[in-house]
Amino acid sequence: MCSTRESSILGAVTRRERVALLVILAAAFVLRLGHVLALRGDVLFEHPVLDEDRYVEDARLLAADKPFEQAPFWQPPGMLYFLGLTLRLSDGLLLPRLVQVLASTAAVALIFAIARRLFDARVALVTAALVAGHGMLVFSSGELLAATWAGVFDLLAVLLLLDADGSPKHATGAGLALGVSAVFAAVILPFAVVVGLGLLIGAKDRRAALAFGAGVVLPILPVTYRNASFAGELVLVSTNGGLNFFLGNNERYIETLSIRPGVHWGELIDRPLREAHLRGRPAASSWFLDQGLAFWKAHPAQALGLYLRKVWLFFHAAEIPRDTDVYAVRSGSRVLAALVGPRPWLLPDGWLMPAALVGMGVSLRERRLLLPLAFVAAQALVVSMFFVSARYRVPALPFLALFAVVAARDVVRAAPRARAGLLVAALGLAVVAWLPARETKLTFAAEPDLYRGLAHRKLGQHGAALAAFQRATTADPADPRPWFELAVSLRSLGKPLEAAAAWERAGAADPRDVRALRLAATARSMAGDKRGAIADHAANAAFGGAFDHLQCAALYLDLGESAPALDAVRAAFARDPRYVRMQAPGFRAALEAKADAAFWGSFGEIVR
Repeated sequence: MCSTRESSILGAVTRRERVALLVILAAAFVLRLGHVLALRGDVLFEHPVLDEDRYVEDARLLAADKPFEQAPFWQPPGMLYFLGLTLRLSDGLLLPRLVQVLASTAAVALIFAIARRLFDARVALVTAALVAGHGMLVFSSGELLAATWAGVFDLLAVLLLLDADGSPKHATGAGLALGVSAVFAAVILPFAVVVGLGLLIGAKDRRAALAFGAGVVLPILPVTYRNASFAGELVLVSTNGGLNFFLGNNERYIETLSIRPGVHWGELIDRPLREAHLRGRPAASSWFLDQGLAFWKAHPAQALGLYLRKVWLFFHAAEIPRDTDVYAVRSGSRVLAALVGPRPWLLPDGWLMPAALVGMGVSLRERRLLLPLAFVAAQALVVSMFFVSARYRVPALPFLALFAVVAARDVVRAAPRARAGLLVAALGLAVVAWLPARETKLTFAAEPDLYRGLAHRKLGQHGAALAAFQRATTADPADPRPWFELAVSLRSLGKPLEAAAAWERAGAADPRDVRALRLAATARSMAGDKRGAIADHAANAAFGGAFDHLQCAALYLDLGESAPALDAVRAAFARDPRYVRMQAPGFRAALEAKADAAFWGSFGEIVR
């Protein structure tokens, strides 16, 4: 019974293999489902943040047949359309997450199918097991982001491409799969171009290349047409490519990459308007692209070194965060706590990445492995042109798992001397993959509770919001955003002095954001603490300039102290004479009664 074989796209598969695969698929499904269900008690489950929130908001409009995103797409719209479809069936976010659980489980079956075509059953089953239990893949299945779907369609495309030479039917299917993948994540398009050229040059039947190309174009064409209807120019999939390119290609790369959502992110994305008076997403994207290319032109050696650094980071053991930090989230999920180690050199990629690199190296001599090798290489080289994060390498992880298993197989089979060489290579690559980098040290420890606090406050749950913000300030006292939002909540609860203290912490953490100390000064002034308000404005003057100096002058006049008030006016005038002259009439009208004629005479002499 166990030796019975069935024929399929996999070739000959025994019943024992099918049973083993079903067990692995069941385990993959249970792990993913357990992770998603564990998140249901979190307020962020139904109120996601950042890119997820943007997708959900627009998808709700799409599901309700209301206008959405009246501009060329900012991000590839595949996730938007998927969420719009599921939100027509259910208003909550459990259904789309459950569908993604199924999709992520299907990815396990697809990598098994690919491995089974290329290797024996043992390699295929072990690869499937690694993918089933990979912590980053389990984590991604619960995020309403494109990574899981792009990975599934990429796997399907590669499976079909194994039979595409001489089969227009398989070539068409592979092209459609890559076209759909591009609607989720456009970075797959260079790989599609390489495959198309390979089919055109080397296929037995040239019709396969034409069928493949038509398949790729078909899913993208409606997106391009819609973008053109808003932009009046060609925007293939989305307009975020220019900004993403600039983030990874500039003289202050680490600083730029570290900018988090908030006032400084707003300043960054407003640069095309502020510096070049450009409006509209396509124009802004082109401006950012030009800035990144100018960096390559002006500093070619530095740019090349930075690019090679990002290629290294693509194969690093650490899971570099972007929207969310898997190391911060693991504490709230027993499944993730078991599958993701607290340190990069543990699970999930501490040993997988170096083993995968060894496996890729020993596979270079095998022609049948050129397709998966080309896929991993294309992902690494293209993603590294922008910037690397854990979520952007998710589609490559199943193939990396396959090559890691190939390396392990070769170690077992090799003669003693060759085995020692492979082990030394793996250990050396492990050391390189574990080396710390500034990107791998990025941590968003405060953000989960920061966003929980914002969600609770939006729902009117002020006590829960306050507690969440307090946890966030404890998790990362150097992050100004939780202190700022904590102050907002404290002020709304009628605690102005406590709010002022929190805003002062925010101002100390980020002196460039002048809002915090100004709000602290206002809170202190309203509570009767004029001296404290003066101290806040004085501390803010380095970045706030003439405005804060004038506020100090007004507060000194409230206290009846003319001499320091005049000193503050002089400091304001020294910083920005034009601003002080513009404000002088209103300043005098509001405070005329609080100073004598001698003060106003001196004031007039200063502003003249």
